[in-house]
Amino acid sequence: MKSSTLYWITCAVSLGGLLFGFDSGVISGCEEAIQREFGLSPFWHGLVVAGALVGTVFGALAAGRMCDRFGRKPTLVWMGVLFFISAAGCALTPGGGAGPHILGWMRFVGGIAIGGVSVAVPMYIAEIAPPEKRGRLVLVNQFCIVLGIVVSYVSNYCVALWLQASSEVVWRTMLGAECLPVLLYLAALVRVPESPHQEKVEIAAPLFTRRNLRPIFLCFMVAFFSQLSGVNAVNYYAPRIFGMIFGEGSELVSLAGTIGVGVVNLVFTVAAFFLIDRFGRKPLLVSGCAAMAAMHGLVAWQISLGEACTPWLAMFGVYGFIASVAFSASAVIWVFISEIFPPDVRAKGQSFGGTVHWVMCMIVSWLFPVAVARTGTYAFAFFAAMMLLEMVWAAIFMPETKGRSITNS
Repeated sequence: MKSSTLYWITCAVSLGGLLFGFDSGVISGCEEAIQREFGLSPFWHGLVVAGALVGTVFGALAAGRMCDRFGRKPTLVWMGVLFFISAAGCALTPGGGAGPHILGWMRFVGGIAIGGVSVAVPMYIAEIAPPEKRGRLVLVNQFCIVLGIVVSYVSNYCVALWLQASSEVVWRTMLGAECLPVLLYLAALVRVPESPHQEKVEIAAPLFTRRNLRPIFLCFMVAFFSQLSGVNAVNYYAPRIFGMIFGEGSELVSLAGTIGVGVVNLVFTVAAFFLIDRFGRKPLLVSGCAAMAAMHGLVAWQISLGEACTPWLAMFGVYGFIASVAFSASAVIWVFISEIFPPDVRAKGQSFGGTVHWVMCMIVSWLFPVAVARTGTYAFAFFAAMMLLEMVWAAIFMPETKGRSITNS
């Protein structure tokens, strides 16, 4: 395959990652308005916000089977259709008692699509990429995920700034704006071929056998720790975290600060693009965990000071954490999982890793508002401790997969 064709296909498929990021990030600008309109308690508010994350578990579980049975490309097309249904449904959410239920179900449908593309896109790219370029090409998907988050933050800010309407209309517009990139993604998929691996492996083997115990363990641990970093707690609740830092009456400052989160994430994802095939997966993860623990500790310390908090120092901690996770854990997880399973169980293995990732994401994002309300800064201290634990695990047990052939892995 010519390089130009390879890069075009990678970018087209990675638009699924952009939708993943947009759908994940857009809720951050809406969640407080949703809570106010429907009068939700922290527990039920967390459940509505996490509705998409419940769907991601089902999407990740189903994607492996769909990829083996119907093919990678048809799976990606169906995920695009689900993204559109979700965005349109959220935009049309009615008020009153039925609103939270309908919104939760529409977010659930979008979550199925997120879980599906999180499995299918990196697997597809890993299968078409030569070994020496595989890390960078799979990271194009991660770049698009982060780009989608940035686009959602900018979109939310513009809607809040320019749309002269009630907050009820504003948050619905924020969620409905996703319909536009969904249509672009579906149009791009028209010229994307099926994965060559799909044509070579006709019978998929069972995943949970003795032969696969080691990759299953490695996959589980990387996916498990990826969300205990707190990355999606920050992505989903960034305006609320900045509100804790800057105090009452800082809504636009919080939204602007959230855009900064996305920009930092994007810049350091680009940095990971140049580092992951040069230094490898393991060094990035070990060094990133140490940096994440330090940044979480800084945020916990500053917020614990209350009115004596130095806002810009606390903001540096948030941005430093995002930079650390972008070049390490977020860059490594999908590349590493796509490389460690044999070809005949790769779809199931990728599905397993995605499921673990999204179960943990659902739990953390659901419980984060409750944890902050009850424990304050201890939530950030917990994330710091988990990153120190992951650093030790990765240093001892994680193998290096840079340059490894996945044809007979």
